[in-house]
Amino acid sequence: MNPNKAFLFFSFFLGFISLRSIAQQGPPPPPVSAAPAAISVSPVNLTPSCSAAAKFYSKDSIVITTFGASTVHGMYGSDFQTPLLQDFQHCYTGKIVDITNNGVPGETTTQGLKRFPDAIAGRTGFVLIFMGVNDAWALANKKIKISETERNMRYYIEECQKRHLIPIIGTLQFINDTKSDENKIANLYIKQINNLYKKLAGQYKVYIADINKALGRDFSLYKDDVHPNAKGNALIAYVWYDVISQVIEQVPFLVIGLNQNYPNPVRDNTTFGFSLSQSGRVQISLLSMSGASVKNILDEYQNSGYHELTVNMADVSPGIYLYTMQVGGQRMTRKIMIAR
Repeated sequence: MNPNKAFLFFSFFLGFISLRSIAQQGPPPPPVSAAPAAISVSPVNLTPSCSAAAKFYSKDSIVITTFGASTVHGMYGSDFQTPLLQDFQHCYTGKIVDITNNGVPGETTTQGLKRFPDAIAGRTGFVLIFMGVNDAWALANKKIKISETERNMRYYIEECQKRHLIPIIGTLQFINDTKSDENKIANLYIKQINNLYKKLAGQYKVYIADINKALGRDFSLYKDDVHPNAKGNALIAYVWYDVISQVIEQVPFLVIGLNQNYPNPVRDNTTFGFSLSQSGRVQISLLSMSGASVKNILDEYQNSGYHELTVNMADVSPGIYLYTMQVGGQRMTRKIMIAR
């Protein structure tokens, strides 16, 4: 394959969920690597499992910026941003999902430097950086050194962090090398670049979306030697979605909430579920519709994570009530029906 025609199969995430300035978060958590679980359905029909992150995500929107070359741009009428949007709409119901496409076919990481500031200007949340296949071609043809790719990726990561964005780096897919010795050489450099990306993720404590591991060498997921087809793009979207959800679960104050009790209506016992982003005093109370106190359900210090509490409501008269949770200055309220 002519290197001048090789288009980057790379992409970025998430400009993010309308987080207020992530400066309040502190440093991001340790890097995670994610690949989709083994499934028996065709990748184009992937439907993500909805985790506690989706249930208790505390912001009203998810902002995702994707940055890269041709795979980010989309080729042959297919891209990964469309199924990524569908994945989030499936699980994060009622949230605004804002995904921008900043892909330019044929670009190396060096060529992308000039437009990166504009791509992330005014954005919040996640930045999905999926770029470097064209660097592999340039390395194979002795046009650049891998130190140039490293310098560029450091710039992308540092610029995100300066702007309180959460960068996620995607590893590069292999090029189909079954009929080309030239492609085999390029794949050797793709391995080096992916190892570099993982090293940088560890140094900067940012996240890795292991696209390479997910696609492997299944070239039936490709439209040509480099670019994914619709099934490949659906699988790539699934990997991005999975990592972003993991980030949401791990970043403080993004996940906090009060679940609807079950069963509801209640005859005797019912279970209350709630999620905390950090340890704190949790007060859950049952109130009449006028706001009068009826029953104290919980008043204890709890650690971060998801909790469930089963309570007997036999001592409460039938009717419609409110239950509230107060924690860390926040107050959440839901309705509950007692029936006999």
